[in-house]
Amino acid sequence: MRPTQYKIVRARLPWQLSSYFLAAVLLLAFAAASNCAFACEQVPAGQTFRIRLLQPVATYSSTPGTILRGFIIESPLCEGSVSLPTGTLVEGHIVSVQKVGMGFRHETANLQLQFDRVIQNGVSTGITARVLAVDNAREKVKDGVIRGNRSTKTLHGYVGNSLNYLMMWHPESFWVLPAARATFSILPEPELYYPAGTDLLLQFSLPMTLTAGANLAPQHWEFNSPDTSSLDEKVLSLPGRTSTLKGDKADVVNLAFIGSQEQLVSAFQAAGWLSGDAPSTRNGAHLFGALVLSRGYPHGPMAEQFLAGQANEFSWQKGLNCVIRRDHLRVWSDALTWQGRDIWFGASTHDVGMRISIWNKEITHRVESDIDVERERVVRDLGLAGCIESVHVAPRPAMPAHLANATGDHLHTDGGIAIVELRDCDVPVFAEDSPRTPLLARPPSRLARYARAQVLSFRDLWRENAAYNAFDLGRMAVRSLRRKHDLIRHANALSAQDNLVPATEFARQHERK
Repeated sequence: MRPTQYKIVRARLPWQLSSYFLAAVLLLAFAAASNCAFACEQVPAGQTFRIRLLQPVATYSSTPGTILRGFIIESPLCEGSVSLPTGTLVEGHIVSVQKVGMGFRHETANLQLQFDRVIQNGVSTGITARVLAVDNAREKVKDGVIRGNRSTKTLHGYVGNSLNYLMMWHPESFWVLPAARATFSILPEPELYYPAGTDLLLQFSLPMTLTAGANLAPQHWEFNSPDTSSLDEKVLSLPGRTSTLKGDKADVVNLAFIGSQEQLVSAFQAAGWLSGDAPSTRNGAHLFGALVLSRGYPHGPMAEQFLAGQANEFSWQKGLNCVIRRDHLRVWSDALTWQGRDIWFGASTHDVGMRISIWNKEITHRVESDIDVERERVVRDLGLAGCIESVHVAPRPAMPAHLANATGDHLHTDGGIAIVELRDCDVPVFAEDSPRTPLLARPPSRLARYARAQVLSFRDLWRENAAYNAFDLGRMAVRSLRRKHDLIRHANALSAQDNLVPATEFARQHERK
């Protein structure tokens, strides 16, 4: 057949040869591009991504098997590329719930969630993903289980337990602490409650097979203005660092917003960010109380900072149930404009801890060192709210990669400043998944909550004494000895089978770990 085909091709006219040749080239180019686009066919296990819950979940009233839905806000990567577009629906269910109830059986609440599939363009793809972390939450996650804290495990509880040790030397005053706890029953809520809008970090337990077209990158907000260089010059003309009232260098200016004040305010409101209370003695006391009792403070105050001698005009933040952890930024106005629109400057950081300075009589936060991550989170949330027209990152080669803020926290940055062109928000509707009936986060009765607090306080009072601690240390020692014995026995079995390593050396290796 090959000779016949060859003769037929040779018999065609030159213009026909050219047209077929061009068609073949275009077809090959399209096929190559398609192969490149779909080169990644499977997201490996261990990849992480973030979703935003579309409905609340609570250990007090949620039940195992309840269906949960959310949408992707940070896509998993497949060979370095975005694999699922933002807004892709993710569906899962509640695996197990352990609620505190009245505190007789459990002191802490636990919650296990599992996500089973993603839904894109009506096509469902099976996945197996578990929770790795809850953003800005006080709870920790271990083996996919969100583990609540004891309500007595607070700074307030530590002070009371310390007094309890002192009272053991004066038995006649032992009744004081139980009486005080009964009179002033102030404990943080032990049940877990995550409202709609909570961000979860998930991890694939098994690989996810991608369908054709599912791993195409979503549309980006490209900055197409020919005057980009002049805009960069204007933005970079201002100082790159903020300063405190004492003149110490503080945060890095890593954001600029182009738009009116109305667009700026409405953008952060639509993104779910809240304004901060003004710094004052009263709000400082409120902040200290939230720290002592391990509670959230949605409108927590921020220390005033200055940019080019001007105090910040706005401050926004986004937290959950912990005053220690929050996303936050300060914004300054400026006389600079671009194409007749105002330019605003922002410095964003992620608070991950808190310190109390007795000498300076102030409470300050510790921040996450990689401030570029927080810059991306701000842009992400404004984009999800439909308030971004375009984004451009202006490089600043002169900005050091490693810095320190006024409180001594280490900062790391690539030096870039994200320039965000705002527009009137067009909030996308990903799904309407609110429950028909309100979800109870705690016992509705004050009397029931008071009784629960007394039960938990009594259990804590029983635990925090010298006799119980001696028993607890003994129990830990017994467990350690048993574990060592099991390691030696397991090592002996392996050594007998494969002659790997001596039993004692194997046990020492595990002890070091």
